[in-house]
Amino acid sequence: MSNTRYLGLSAPAPKKKKIYELNDEELGLYCISSNSQFKDVVWSFINPTPGARKGDSNLNWEIELLDGSRLTDQQHVERIRWAKILTLTLFVLPVKGRAPAPGSAPGLRHEFKWILSWMSERGYHSPSELTPSVIQQYIEELYHFMIRHCSDEEISVSTAIRALAPLMRLWDQRSALEKMGVKSLSNHPFEGKGTHAVAKEIATKAQGWIKPIPDEVAIPLLNKAAWFLETPADDVIKLLDVVRDPSAGVVVPIERGEYISMCKAGEGKSSRLRRAKKFLDNFQFGTPTGEENPWHESLDVKYNATSERSARKMERVRELWESVRDAAAIVIQSTSGMRISELLGIKAGIDSETGLPRDVRLEKSPTGLYEWFVLRSVLSKTDDGLPREVDWVLGMRPGGSVQMPLAVRALYILNKIYEPWRTNTQSEYLFLSKGMGKLLPLASTSLRAMSNDTLNVTIKRFIERWIDLSRLPDESKHKSEDNDLIPWRESKGSIFSTHMLRKTWAQFTLACDPRLLPVIQMQFHHLSLAMTEGGYIGRNPLLIEALDSISLQKRNLMLFESLTGKTLLAGRMGEQLEQEMARLRATVGELSTSEKWKSTAEWADSHDLQMFFSAHATCCPTRTSEMRCHDTARTPVWLRKEPNSATREPSLCAGCACAVMDKSHEPFWSERYVTSEVTIKAASVAEIKQGYFREIRFRAEQARNILKKFGADMEKLDAQVRLSLEQEYA
Repeated sequence: MSNTRYLGLSAPAPKKKKIYELNDEELGLYCISSNSQFKDVVWSFINPTPGARKGDSNLNWEIELLDGSRLTDQQHVERIRWAKILTLTLFVLPVKGRAPAPGSAPGLRHEFKWILSWMSERGYHSPSELTPSVIQQYIEELYHFMIRHCSDEEISVSTAIRALAPLMRLWDQRSALEKMGVKSLSNHPFEGKGTHAVAKEIATKAQGWIKPIPDEVAIPLLNKAAWFLETPADDVIKLLDVVRDPSAGVVVPIERGEYISMCKAGEGKSSRLRRAKKFLDNFQFGTPTGEENPWHESLDVKYNATSERSARKMERVRELWESVRDAAAIVIQSTSGMRISELLGIKAGIDSETGLPRDVRLEKSPTGLYEWFVLRSVLSKTDDGLPREVDWVLGMRPGGSVQMPLAVRALYILNKIYEPWRTNTQSEYLFLSKGMGKLLPLASTSLRAMSNDTLNVTIKRFIERWIDLSRLPDESKHKSEDNDLIPWRESKGSIFSTHMLRKTWAQFTLACDPRLLPVIQMQFHHLSLAMTEGGYIGRNPLLIEALDSISLQKRNLMLFESLTGKTLLAGRMGEQLEQEMARLRATVGELSTSEKWKSTAEWADSHDLQMFFSAHATCCPTRTSEMRCHDTARTPVWLRKEPNSATREPSLCAGCACAVMDKSHEPFWSERYVTSEVTIKAASVAEIKQGYFREIRFRAEQARNILKKFGADMEKLDAQVRLSLEQEYA
């Protein structure tokens, strides 16, 4: 008998293994919480917070990665294993001595989604493969990678932090991970920087480096969308009689040989299809203003060789209906600056008192010269996470005019084309959808509110159907990377995302492109004027964000084109910037176009250059003591953070130490030169003393000097002057 037994003591219990001593089978059975084992697909944590729901503290490992696969799929075995072990160490062996709160578990899912999706796309499986050069590649690509897969059009600091957080967790937990058999990072992922600092850099890049749709794509897209809202939209609204079927159950004349009898139209399927076939066979498409032929061939022409003519005609009707809907969505978003979530949040209906679309109102400008069309909608993205109402300027018109801004017409059209289904829907939103094949649904079909993804996909189809990108050149006129138009051409526009429309809105609002259709050009000019005169820009934070983002983009583009010799800069600040770009040019040497763009953007960011754009000049307020607009207003130097819009005018800016002029300002100075020269020469013909025109002569000379710096064709402008005089005195 052993001494232990003799003393009445029990045998010692087997020594409990430490977590890092468990084999794979034992680790699988390890209880991560009282509800879940390591091997489980869903880890459920107990959340003691009052009011917390059970699902709020769950971590579901069946994460859908951005390529459509699931983290639980066979190809991700190694990735899910180390991700689970990392999470286990956070809760059991936290390096900082404190485990994450149970409510943070769902957030870990989002963190892993970004890093694991990128690793899967690049073919990396384990943390040990994340060398300093690989991590640098991840950081450099992250803003492009996220913007491709984000429903939002900007990358916030908090979103970027989530994508970076796993790297810092891998570094912090490296000792615990190695004990668990997972080789972690060999170096600090951010070279000593904090996650927030790196995330801030990425968010800034997403603002100033992510570009709008290239002009070569945006101009035909917006022109075609505007075109669709005229005669084509009117015709599609008429075509919807095939859904309404107004003759069903009504007494109608029926031809019976030589006689016509009055009979009640049948309401069954076969009767409805006969009426639909006859209606579609006889439908005549209209001819748009300025064109010679109908905009679409007869529906009977294309499908007369098939045995399923009626069905195929209905497919085509649905395609045309979708095209009008998508054109309306493109116009509203690209001319208002809305996010896609706010666009899909617009409510259906027409106000019976005003006759305007629901939640749209008319407001007088402070001067009384204009009327604003303002849409009140719910802003989905706010700092505190709570929705609130904001105003969107849809357009303007002169006071008393009956002119209708294109975005408002788009709202009317959307209400019209959804009218057959509105009675049976339970949704109050304007945009509806339902997966029901290729045909238009019956009037009795119940549709639901449209999702972001659905609209994104349908607009891509609109581009493929109606915008010919096959003849695009390899590079855009204002390229920032080599062969930037090839992806658009080869994908037929499938790289489009709706957030690009908001970037394009900001681009054209800051500087309207004369190649746009007049109605689009007028719309953008109205938006600029509404924001300048009425201050609506200050009431909607999303518009400030969009314009700030595109201002960074315009700043980078102006400097980049100076660096690459595409444009010359005029003005005192322009000359200084040219000198800086010459020095940077020597540094970047023979780098690729995209690397030169990156270097230019980084240089501008490092010098914290801010620029304020107008039609006549760009203000770069770095020499605040010499700002002539503020000298005129006698503004104290410490308050001169931006140009004074009340005193800012072309003659002052042209000689200001903070003014930059480039090729984008040429239209303004060309018009100013021609107008001034015509006035001076007309006065000479009329033998009016030239002393009265000293100021006008100064303007002409000033404009001439600026235009010469751009390399403008002065002979062509002088020819315009002569032509104007000949027409005036003909």
